[in-house]
Amino acid sequence: MSLDKTLLKQISILYVEDDDVMRTELSSLLTNFFSQVFCASNGAEGLEIFKKNQKKIDLIISDINMPTMSGIDMIKKIREFDKEVGVIFATAYSDKEFLMDSIKLKVVNYAVKPIDIRALLESIKEFAENLLAKRIIKRKNDELSLYKKAIDANSIVIKTDIHMNITYVNSHFCKLLGFLKDELIGKEFLSLKSHDSDIKVYNNMFAKVLDNRMWKGKLKQISKENSVLILDTYMIPSHDEDANIIGTIIIQRDITEDIKKQRDVQVALMKEKSDIFIKTKETFAKNNLQINDLENQIIQLQEELKSAELDKEKYLYLLDKYKDDVNILKTKVDRYEKEDVSNIKGINVIKIQKENASLNIEMKKLRDNMENVVANSQKKINQIKIASNIEIDQLEKDIEKLKLSKGSSDIQVLSKKLEFWKDKAKVETQKIEQLERRIMHVVDTQTLSKIYN
Repeated sequence: MSLDKTLLKQISILYVEDDDVMRTELSSLLTNFFSQVFCASNGAEGLEIFKKNQKKIDLIISDINMPTMSGIDMIKKIREFDKEVGVIFATAYSDKEFLMDSIKLKVVNYAVKPIDIRALLESIKEFAENLLAKRIIKRKNDELSLYKKAIDANSIVIKTDIHMNITYVNSHFCKLLGFLKDELIGKEFLSLKSHDSDIKVYNNMFAKVLDNRMWKGKLKQISKENSVLILDTYMIPSHDEDANIIGTIIIQRDITEDIKKQRDVQVALMKEKSDIFIKTKETFAKNNLQINDLENQIIQLQEELKSAELDKEKYLYLLDKYKDDVNILKTKVDRYEKEDVSNIKGINVIKIQKENASLNIEMKKLRDNMENVVANSQKKINQIKIASNIEIDQLEKDIEKLKLSKGSSDIQVLSKKLEFWKDKAKVETQKIEQLERRIMHVVDTQTLSKIYN
């Protein structure tokens, strides 16, 4: 014999025996196998112990013929308030009256004295297995009951017969659609169909469920006030004990508001897309105007650079002319200063002094004029440099902004134009720098100090 001790340890027993020796020996042995063992010496004592420990005791092992109260009388009293506790009688009797009473009292089994421990434990093992199965079934039924309550509280539950006539509706359905239960029992489930629903959907649904398959989908149903509800629906077949289909069970959830919100979102998205299209179209037109304006500015700047180039050549010519004039004047001055006037005959000293004074005045005028020309040239050069840098920076910023809203092909064209203009501006800048170097070369230190300080 193989005993599942873990299984036996889950139950507690009450052992009732008037023989002290037998009670002591057997209870000591039973303690090794069971969670708890209660002992009593007669039926009256056993009844009191059971009343105090009813929730703990799963099985009663009792002798029949005992003083004060017999085992049968004790079980009769217990059955008045507990119909389920298991009972095993230990007896040496086998008369018909005892057997009939035992059957009426739902006795699990018998143990004939002297008790065979192995046979007793095997009998208790079978009882324990049945008890465990009953507990599992009860727990599952309790869980199913909780599930049913949860579903009833939040979902529509409908039952139909095989002809799709309603046999049951829960209160949530009645509350949601405004019907009374009596108004729905016996009606066809099809009578709840919305007028704009296709009958083919229902025919397909019924055919699928009657073919022992589940159907799920969305149904439009009408309330008592003829308002339309959209219900997420699951329909499954229900069966009898022989697995024959006897009807359907329908679980539904109201998704009317969810569908309405989805439609509102879709409408809002369509409107948003339309607004974006219009704004994009307007932005493209605005950007085209900005690009045209930028292109015109680039053309104008190119013309200014060309004009600056012409001015540069003019300034270089004037600088060369002034340089020659200054050299001539310096030569004359040096010659007059080196010659000894007293040794030159025929020279009018007063006249030479006047000419020298006039020459100094003319040199001063030329120097001032040259300083003005150089200063104006430098100022013009600086203006061109600053204007070019500002224009380039502005064009780059405008192009970056346009990249966010303008097509990539247009941006590439504009970028190529800007790159070309930068290269040309670089060449012009080099020419201007050459002009500055020439100015530095022809102008004396004193003049440069006046200009740059």
